[in-house]
Amino acid sequence: MNTGMVAECVIREETDSLLGLSLTNLSEHNLTHLAGQCYKEYVTLPETILFGMYALFALIFGVGGNLIVILATLKYTVFSLDSITMVFVRHLAIADILYIVIRVFPSITVHFARGWVLGKVLCFFSANTVTISTIASMHFILTVSIHRLLRCMFPLRFSLSVRNKATILAIVLWCYSAICSIISLSKNIEVYFRPSVAACDIDYSNHKTLAVSGVMVQMLIPFSGIILINIGMYIIARKRFKDLSNNQALMTVASVAGLFVVSWLPSILVILLGVHGMDAKSLIWLDKVQIHFYILSVFGNPFLYSFVHKGFGKFARSKFAIFVNKCQNSVEVQWQNSLSKSSDNHQPGAEELGGKNHSRRGSKQNIGMKRAGSSDLINEPKKDKAIIEHKSDEAKCSKDCSEENSKDSGLCSTS
Repeated sequence: MNTGMVAECVIREETDSLLGLSLTNLSEHNLTHLAGQCYKEYVTLPETILFGMYALFALIFGVGGNLIVILATLKYTVFSLDSITMVFVRHLAIADILYIVIRVFPSITVHFARGWVLGKVLCFFSANTVTISTIASMHFILTVSIHRLLRCMFPLRFSLSVRNKATILAIVLWCYSAICSIISLSKNIEVYFRPSVAACDIDYSNHKTLAVSGVMVQMLIPFSGIILINIGMYIIARKRFKDLSNNQALMTVASVAGLFVVSWLPSILVILLGVHGMDAKSLIWLDKVQIHFYILSVFGNPFLYSFVHKGFGKFARSKFAIFVNKCQNSVEVQWQNSLSKSSDNHQPGAEELGGKNHSRRGSKQNIGMKRAGSSDLINEPKKDKAIIEHKSDEAKCSKDCSEENSKDSGLCSTS
């Protein structure tokens, strides 16, 4: 290791970063060693345990919950929402999974290893691609909020109800969200390890104009738009409906937007305080909080859907029960196989009696095979019956979910 290098985190002066360890002129070994010292300097051991367990919880329930959301929007009618909203709910779940893979999973390794141990390549990849999912999520929520507001204001004129158009718009938003990553890659902007968020980030200290314009256009303006549009939608819906809790479309959009706003507030506060030049070390606690607030929105949406849509709650619980049963059955089969192998390997005197009892074992095996074959023939109808019952239960669940969700007409329009 280069003994001339100082193992300390230097202060970053750009608008969206606090403290970090530059990757410039660092080998893989130096990066691992210095990142560990940098992390331990600003993150205590109790914080490491707390943040690590929280990130692990977000990984498990975020990936599992959002996969169930994608499955529900593709194959089942458990959401009483129009086709446009369904498309953006699906793409929002995809963006959340992408964020978990790019940012949450590496942060788990950072917390439990107490430093960056994934190498320079993954650090560079994570820093340059994480903004794709965050910006995409924000614009998906903004778009679906605009969609619901227009349906309320112009229910007869507004006819964007073709799913293909919504899919094309979602793809355009994905491409727009990748602009920041493309610019950072084209300009070869420096990447550094940021211990307060347990991840790698882009250093915009030499590109302040690009950083401020990017934050304003791709974050602050859409964030303000989400707040204002949902306030306006609430005012319009309040005049038309007495009980807003029965409008699942309104509750879905409002709850998702509300959770997103709450989870983004600390991040917006960090950005604004950084612009005004507040001391980086005095904001280290807020930098730790803001990343974990944002993670809340990543795995919290499926729980909100379960609360708002009872049909989705039943569907999610049924899929989770099926998954648990499959895992339990596989564990039991492996345990029985290991027990049978161990009993076969520990039979006393098996080699000495092998020649004498060979003929007897052969005849017993033949009889056993005949009996097994007959029992299989007898149990085959039972297996078919169990499969048919399992499929009928799934169909019944889907039917019940769709019947419950069909009771509500949604916000301002049924389609």
